[in-house]
Amino acid sequence: MAATFVVETGTGSATANSYLSEADADTYHENHSGLDVWDAEAQADKEAALRLATQYLDVKYEGRWKGTKVNVSQALAWPRLCSWGADEIYIEYNVIPQKLKDACAELALKIIQGDTLLDDIDTPGDIKSESSVVGPIEEEIAYVGGKGLTKKYPLVEGLLKPLLSGSDTLMSRG
Repeated sequence: MAATFVVETGTGSATANSYLSEADADTYHENHSGLDVWDAEAQADKEAALRLATQYLDVKYEGRWKGTKVNVSQALAWPRLCSWGADEIYIEYNVIPQKLKDACAELALKIIQGDTLLDDIDTPGDIKSESSVVGPIEEEIAYVGGKGLTKKYPLVEGLLKPLLSGSDTLMSRG
């Protein structure tokens, strides 16, 4: 049985599972990435990628979004009340910000390209050296090749920055 694909349109739907429709994602990739890999995918695969990208956004940024949910029964983090975007422009309560949709499209493409977004990590990496001093407490651990096993998506982070609390230089409104 195919999974249901429900796009959040700004109503605060209790059943929505994507911030972006397949058609809007197609348009985004046509205008931005121009990658044939997105176009070549089946509709069901695109929808699955958009659902996973939306889930990632909600889990990764939970507690960091400006404003509050429009209603308690909505399935996704957006739409929101009392939220301000770039240049201190108010985001209406029934709007899914374009930057959020763009971030969703970018992450969905990563999924289509084989990225799992959040890999399970057992250890941070192999330890190269480790030293400890008890007074006044000093600890140093060096990892082979660095510790950074957490994936970062700079474009996505940049797109979302105005929508996240504490991410602007002015006093945050949300």
